[in-house]
Amino acid sequence: MRHTVTPLVLALLAIATTAMADVGKHPRPMALSVRAGKVKVGEEKQTCHPVRSTHRREMHVNRIKMKVRGGSHHVHLYRPYNGALEYPPLDCPFAVDFEKWQLVSATQNPLLDWRLPPGVAIYIGPSQPLLIQTHFVNAGQLETRGRAKAKVMLYPMDPGDVQTHGGAIFAQDRLVNVPPGRVTTKARCALTGEGDEAHDITIMAFTGHYHFRGVVFEVYRVHKDGTLGELVYRHEGYDDPPFVEYPPEDPLVLKAGEGFEWWCTYQNDTTTTFEFGANTQRNEHCNLFGFYYPTATPQEAIACIHKRDEQGNEQNIRLLAQ
Repeated sequence: MRHTVTPLVLALLAIATTAMADVGKHPRPMALSVRAGKVKVGEEKQTCHPVRSTHRREMHVNRIKMKVRGGSHHVHLYRPYNGALEYPPLDCPFAVDFEKWQLVSATQNPLLDWRLPPGVAIYIGPSQPLLIQTHFVNAGQLETRGRAKAKVMLYPMDPGDVQTHGGAIFAQDRLVNVPPGRVTTKARCALTGEGDEAHDITIMAFTGHYHFRGVVFEVYRVHKDGTLGELVYRHEGYDDPPFVEYPPEDPLVLKAGEGFEWWCTYQNDTTTTFEFGANTQRNEHCNLFGFYYPTATPQEAIACIHKRDEQGNEQNIRLLAQ
C-alpha cells in the first residue's frame, strides 16, 4: 500500500516542528518543590534538598516565584560551582559552604514574586544540579501548621532578549553578639571590588534577615574613600523584612570602589547573650541578601563575610563565586 503525503499532513508536520522548536527555544516555566515534613511545637527544622533543573536546555530566567507554606524563617535556592559537586546533608542547621555553592534567590516571606528588570536574566545551565535550603520554625513568633513545604518557580525569557546576567549577594555577619539590652552590630563589604578589578554595578533588590530579637535593619552606601553614604534600605521590626526593588527608572548604582555597610539593631529583654548561629531561639543572625547586575560570567555571585581570622583579627571578606 502506498502512503500519500497530502498538503494537510505537510502543514501539520510543519506546525509540529515549529512548536517543538519553540519549546526548545522558549522552555516552559520550571517548578521545584521540596517538603520538610511536620515541625513539632517548640522546635525548628533546617534542611537541604538536592534538586536539578528539569530542562535539558539552558534557561535565562527573568522571573522567580518562591511560595512557602508553614512558619518559614527562610528558603534559599543555590547552584554549585568550583569543582566537584558536594551536597550538604539533609539536616543542615548551618550556612552552606560559600566556596562550593552560590546563592540564586532567597526569601523569608510566604510569597516572593520577583520580575527582574528588562533584559536582565539569571542563568541556569542544562540539567543543572541545584540546592534548596529551607528553615521552618514552630516557636517564638513563627508557627508551622501541617506539613512544611516550599515551591520555587523559574520563568524563562527569550534568549534573544538577554542583555546581561544578574547575580546574588549573601552578606553574613558571623561576629554577631547580642547582650542584654539594646545593641547595634555593623559589618561592611567592598561589593564592587578593589583596585583594577573594581567596576560599577546596579543593585536590583535588597532584603534583610535576623532572628526574633531584631528590631531595625539598615543598609548604607560606603563611598570609595571609606566614608558612610546615604541610607538605601531600612526596616523596623522582625516580621517579614521587605524585598525592596530598585526600579530601572530610579536605579541604585554603586560606583567602582564603593560598597555597603549593613546594620542590625536588637532588643534583648533576657539575661542571655546571643551569638551567631542558625537556631532562632538560641542564636542571632544579621544577614543581607541582594541582587545585582552585570556579572562577568553567566553564573556569578558574591559572598560577604564578617568574621575573625585564625589569629583572632576582625576581617571583612568578599568572595567572588564564578
